[in-house]
Amino acid sequence: MKEVTETNDNARGDLFRQALIFQLKLLADGFRDLVLMPVAWVATLAGLMRGGDNPAREFHQVIELGRKSEQWINLFGGHQPIEKAGQAGSIDLLLSRVEAVVRDQSKAGGMSESAARAVHSALKAVQEKAQEADQLKNSRTEPGVDS
Repeated sequence: MKEVTETNDNARGDLFRQALIFQLKLLADGFRDLVLMPVAWVATLAGLMRGGDNPAREFHQVIELGRKSEQWINLFGGHQPIEKAGQAGSIDLLLSRVEAVVRDQSKAGGMSESAARAVHSALKAVQEKAQEADQLKNSRTEPGVDS
């Protein structure tokens, strides 16, 4: 009977973990959408004002940025997690790192200073990734900038 209870507890814990990860991904996806909406309009207006042979150039760059961020967020698990050394890689990889730190600290008896630093480091990697995307977006939506 004890084995069945432990299996059931593991299944419940796994369900909670999956739901928490999904909620975090939904937040990231929603934030991305909020950022991309005005950026897409600015790119559209820039293309309309600039005209020329390819007025949709900036808009297509925004679409490409959206595709890359979609792969990074991987909301429904349709993409293989991105694994790039020294970078946040993907939200899946980042959450796995944070989860490993929290589990290790939980087994060790609580959150230590080193664990707090490790979580802070992982979150800083996400912030740097967001800043890189913002810089890329800004450089691509400025009139007269070619890629």
